[in-house]
Amino acid sequence: MIYVIKDKELKLLCNNSLIKLPLDLQEKINNHFENIKNSGANVWNGEVFCVTNYKVEDNFVEIVCKKSDYAHYLYEERIGCEKQYECRNLSGGCLIETIDGYYIIGELDDNTSYPNMLQIPGGNIDKTDIINEKIDIEKTIIRETKEEVNIDLNDEKIILYNKISYLYMSEPGVQPGCEIFTKAKIKMTADEFKKHFENYNTFLKENNLEIEFKKLYFLKKEKAVEELKRLNNPKRKYLEPLLRSNI
Repeated sequence: MIYVIKDKELKLLCNNSLIKLPLDLQEKINNHFENIKNSGANVWNGEVFCVTNYKVEDNFVEIVCKKSDYAHYLYEERIGCEKQYECRNLSGGCLIETIDGYYIIGELDDNTSYPNMLQIPGGNIDKTDIINEKIDIEKTIIRETKEEVNIDLNDEKIILYNKISYLYMSEPGVQPGCEIFTKAKIKMTADEFKKHFENYNTFLKENNLEIEFKKLYFLKKEKAVEELKRLNNPKRKYLEPLLRSNI
């Protein structure tokens, strides 16, 4: 479900508690993660911050997280855990619109944990985004957008506007997750951004750096949902409702 939150106060909290898992479930999670690594995916088992409680009120959003790890998250997403052991991770992303009216969607590289998956630039929070148990989701989004498509959301030379606008909470029985999105409009056309991205990926390859997106898709704003549906790739569950909210 998509919530419009651009006029709400964000209260994002994370204590130092760990989600405690039964030993048999932990063993299954560890074995599953090893199988993913052995398949050649470029993954490492870092901290993940999972939503344990949330409220969406008229004037504020409150989200409380506990700690787990990426192995738990991948197991939850691909196989599933009982509700008391689920890992609904908190992440942030940026829906980028070009100046000529295209939304930018990325296709994950073959060496990522989800080859060919379609999503917007973004990723999970990490411990550097947490100060005194408060989560700075804008820092997450700025970092991930810079790493994945080399766009600085603080650069007024290329950004027309940038504002946290949406919250996605997954429904029961679907790909679990809680994402907070900014909406940013950039002073580039789709063709200019395509060239910018090609140059950036060339730089990453030449310097043997990690590539997140191997390809970008440019969806015309007025037809974004229709054009998304024509793509046969796996898609993040938030994509269609997020695009639908912005047409």
